[in-house]
Amino acid sequence: MASAKRKPAKSRRCKLESPGWNEKTRRALERLIDRGAGKNLPVVFDFDNTLVCGDVQEATLAVLARSGRLTAARLPETLSPSFRLPGKGLVTLQSGADLTEYYEAFLAPTAHGDRDPTPLANGYAWAVEVLEHLRVSEVVAATREACEFARAPHDGFIEVTPGKTRFPAPRFYPEMVELVAELIRHRFDVWIISASNVWSVRWMVQHELNPRLRQHGLKQGLRADHVIGISTLLTDRSGRLYKDALLVRNDPGYAALDEKTLRSFRLTSRLQFPVPTYSGKIACIFDAIGDRPYLCAGDSPGDHPMLVYSRHRLWIARLEKPGYQKKLAQLIRKTGSAGWMIQAARTRGEIGFVSAPAPVA
Repeated sequence: MASAKRKPAKSRRCKLESPGWNEKTRRALERLIDRGAGKNLPVVFDFDNTLVCGDVQEATLAVLARSGRLTAARLPETLSPSFRLPGKGLVTLQSGADLTEYYEAFLAPTAHGDRDPTPLANGYAWAVEVLEHLRVSEVVAATREACEFARAPHDGFIEVTPGKTRFPAPRFYPEMVELVAELIRHRFDVWIISASNVWSVRWMVQHELNPRLRQHGLKQGLRADHVIGISTLLTDRSGRLYKDALLVRNDPGYAALDEKTLRSFRLTSRLQFPVPTYSGKIACIFDAIGDRPYLCAGDSPGDHPMLVYSRHRLWIARLEKPGYQKKLAQLIRKTGSAGWMIQAARTRGEIGFVSAPAPVA
């Protein structure tokens, strides 16, 4: 007698169990994942204050500044122009307590004020350009040190100049780790596109995110070439120039963040384009993925272009950023409410997701 044909096993339905999810957002994400499961659909995450609470670029910059490895004296004058801010007078690289104070001022340097649609873009790029001449291994080592501040006995902040400049160490939101795990489990093509330097984000993925994904039962996490961030052209001992986007695909040691390999590359001050800030994130999606994302997640106006470009959108609403929520409300009124999911998060005090509805109207 011929044996009966075995029915194909049904894939497990998505279930997000972390307690911080807003129930409406949780259900919407579960349905979205179930509908798209098994199709290798692209999903794109911003990194800072989306997957993690905090900014890994700022944390890395803070470590380099507080240790004296990065000082105003070693930066070329042409890289850091003097400028005036309303009510604050002249800002120069030498006038602040340290170079991170200049960075914070340079995040919105132009005289256009609220009329500037991309106010933070120059600051994001500057924070990577100032790493010129450092070895990639030095940037990665500073990121590793920054992550130690997120663990006891530290208070979670990296103080550069006592009483003046400090930055939070990045910490992963458990709910977002769970979401990434479910997306990979259900065979989505997961990417990270960040306005932080690519090496810091890649280290965080390899040493912090992927181990957490394994705790969710996954054998493999995010691939190194699926992490895109701001990078500069790199140079080696022979004076040859390289691009991160190609190295990460062609050099296994570089992709694995092998220390010996990373020591052989130094950063130049020349950015690799496109730069993943604001609409530049769409350009990166086009170059790397070549398709409209099924889902994008972000937390700031710098993510608005790629969120609008995506079929579905997850917004992490930082409760300490009411101005961001106001701009999101304006965007939703302009583009329509279809495809939006909103999750509130607290980034100060008792940090984490908040299950109550987010104040976006």
